[in-house]
Amino acid sequence: MSLSETTLLPFKPFDESADIRIYYNGFLPHWRQAGCTYFVTFRLADSIPDGVLQQWKYERGMWLQARGIDAASEDWLVKFKQLSSKEKKLFERHFVSKFFSKLDEGLGECVLRIPQHAKLVSDALIYFHGQRLDTGDFVVMPNHVHALLTPYPGFELENILHSIKSYTANEIQALRGTSGTLWMNESHDHIARDGEELVRIQEYIRANPEKAGLSSNEFVLNTARYKLH
Repeated sequence: MSLSETTLLPFKPFDESADIRIYYNGFLPHWRQAGCTYFVTFRLADSIPDGVLQQWKYERGMWLQARGIDAASEDWLVKFKQLSSKEKKLFERHFVSKFFSKLDEGLGECVLRIPQHAKLVSDALIYFHGQRLDTGDFVVMPNHVHALLTPYPGFELENILHSIKSYTANEIQALRGTSGTLWMNESHDHIARDGEELVRIQEYIRANPEKAGLSSNEFVLNTARYKLH
């Protein structure tokens, strides 16, 4: 699939001097800046065992404690935001690398390995392209999704992801005749800092199926081009 290969998508790099909103909705911090492109990852609820998540939370607490922050206190996020940009980036890089590595092990039931289920997700990712956001490169893997998304003004990334996950969960559960939680509530998102990082993310997305040893019918890949200069 190549939704945007013939059209150059706009790209706005991260600006450390511009307004930034940081909020926490679970394990990782979420950074927001208007007009930016996000590398988004969302996963199936059974893709990472609870024991692994608990270990990560423990490690996160130790990391924060070493910097004078009590993860159990009500104001820990306020103190986290006061850390230097370098420290916050180190935090994200350390824990996200573990997150991605575990996803690529292909744990859980992997319901997105079924082509009909994967197509529902890929169709949802491009449904609002050109209306609420620009959808760039993405890959639907057996138990998770990586995507480059650029929300338009007036549309928040978290609301777009909620719509995608809610719709696809209902449709996939109906096809399977099951109920319960399909997607993990929290998604990971990272603002592409500059053109070089954007290209590295594109390469990562495109290489993910081969890295995981998938056959051509076990994933859906979309490629795109960005105007970087």
